[in-house]
Amino acid sequence: MRILSRPMTLIPTLAVVAILAAACSSDTATAEQTATTAAPATTEAPTTAAPTTEAPTTAAAETTTEAPEPGLDVEALTADVQTALASWRELNGAPGTSLALVLADDTVIEVADGLVDMQADEPVTTDSYFRIGSISKSMTSAVVLQLVDEGLIDLDAPVRTYIDGWLGDYEYADEITIRQLMNHTNGLVEYALDPSFFIFAGQRLDDDLEPEEIIDWLSEQKPLFAPGEEYSYETGGFLTLGRVIEVVTGNEAVDEINQRLFDAAGADDIYLPPDEFPPNPVVNGYGRGLMYLASFGLIGRTDETGLMINGEPVADVYELPQDVLQSAGWTGGGIEAQLESVAEVMEVMFDGTVLNDAQIAEMTAPTLDSNYGLGIDTREQDGVLVYSHGGGVPGFRSQAGYFPSADISYAFSASLIPLPVGGGVGEMQAALIDVLREYELIA
Repeated sequence: MRILSRPMTLIPTLAVVAILAAACSSDTATAEQTATTAAPATTEAPTTAAPTTEAPTTAAAETTTEAPEPGLDVEALTADVQTALASWRELNGAPGTSLALVLADDTVIEVADGLVDMQADEPVTTDSYFRIGSISKSMTSAVVLQLVDEGLIDLDAPVRTYIDGWLGDYEYADEITIRQLMNHTNGLVEYALDPSFFIFAGQRLDDDLEPEEIIDWLSEQKPLFAPGEEYSYETGGFLTLGRVIEVVTGNEAVDEINQRLFDAAGADDIYLPPDEFPPNPVVNGYGRGLMYLASFGLIGRTDETGLMINGEPVADVYELPQDVLQSAGWTGGGIEAQLESVAEVMEVMFDGTVLNDAQIAEMTAPTLDSNYGLGIDTREQDGVLVYSHGGGVPGFRSQAGYFPSADISYAFSASLIPLPVGGGVGEMQAALIDVLREYELIA
């Protein structure tokens, strides 16, 4: 059932389709990468003019904590995490941010900073919803690995074992395996970055994009390489995994993900559009750089909003058709959530609740010359091993991860994309590690 809706306008194809360039992209812990090439568009200015805004600072920060760990000064830790988040937000200029930590004893620390909407004096809170993009891939992978353990899926079986006729006449349709979908060695193009897909999607902006439509489009593209030969990040494989989940279980993917992950984590505020929606809208997201240019320059419109961040104009993503944005990612990048719920899910994925040691080892083993395993990035940040995934969709840049040495999970999101050089998600991750080290929660 659709719980929320937004006003929509039909936007000229060439400009709007560029919004999909970040529909579900972002594959590493530190790079902005593909999300920075995204370019959302709009055809009309907000009805209420906004004054020039320089990295909004009017909102009071919100902090919440639960279940203090014995001997830990939770109030001081929360204050320091809040300071780190506020400093990071000031550095990159994001209008709104939210961050959650789940410590080893399940102590939850949540902080938020900034504004929900640059044109309204409403502060972001820890109850605000954000779009987390490709972090969704990690969650889809965890469900697939459970089904592998149950004997319903074989990682090295061809996808056509489960979906008859998958990819039609595509050259390697008979060869691509489930594993190759999960580790991005399948050779499929990234639809979220392909101009011809933009044209295809631009013909039906007011409707949800079905996974089959995207898969059918992929079947008509030329492969980048033979399966297993190289690594190239893409999203269509994870839409396919969503369909595989449905075939082998006989249930909707959203139901399996809810039951196996969200319910297991006790995560009540996380949703997978377009099958379900949060009770309240996500915060307003904003685009700068190429995204701003597409919003106005590519369609010959004049920016009448006056929205600025650090002296640079930005576009409000809520001027775009939301049906496309909330359906293009699905099991590859569609989740909307409060950050506490995201951190709770990351915790149960790696603390033994959902996956056993062998499954975690399989998931986190790097592929070829990349840091990417099966739906997760594995690397060291400042000497600390972290399993993480980034997310970049129009208006939002996010990251979630887990520190196995400390049994601590985290998630954060910002309502701006692309983030400026020196202000990306890697910097927030590093700042978080510094704070945790000060409290001897991580080595």
